[in-house]
Amino acid sequence: MQRLTWLGRTSAGLLVALALTSCGGFFPSANTIVSITLSPTSAQILPNGTQQYTATGTFGNNTTGNVNTQVTWTSSSPSVATISTTGLATAVALGTTNITATSGNIASAASPLTISSKTLTAITLSPQNTTITSGQQLQFTATGTYSDGSFGDVTAASTWTSSVVSIATISSTGLASGITTGSTVISATLAGVTGTTTLNVQ
Repeated sequence: MQRLTWLGRTSAGLLVALALTSCGGFFPSANTIVSITLSPTSAQILPNGTQQYTATGTFGNNTTGNVNTQVTWTSSSPSVATISTTGLATAVALGTTNITATSGNIASAASPLTISSKTLTAITLSPQNTTITSGQQLQFTATGTYSDGSFGDVTAASTWTSSVVSIATISSTGLASGITTGSTVISATLAGVTGTTTLNVQ
């Protein structure tokens, strides 16, 4: 009887070991990069200009650190801009390319890079300093002003943030949602330029 019990436990242990081996374990190792974020999240430079990217990795033990030399850098359109092994992008021609940092098959992050003969100088948000009620939504738009005096809609290209997400959240397309009473600053950022407005929730 004791021998049968021992055999049963041994078999169960082998099955667990096999399951862990086949699944690669339940947790990544401490030095495994599980996610990557890029800075800047978007950028615009002039012809012959350069842009240094920073890749921040989150590891299996939940620590973070610079992984510029540990990732593989690629440009979706090398004819527009190239990218070095340390994350330095160099403009080649006018256009847009996606700069990507990848670690194995697990973690990857991308950032759009635009090469333009004009630079973004300001972003204006609309509406300005407005009020909504709790539970209400409001669509913001972002208009970019360029160095040649022209204007353009940069709503979809911008990175949107709310300074107090417990009061109102903002989607990646600029749609704000009121949550509770208070004020928050809504920001849209593109190519290092930021436009802001105040949103009140009542």
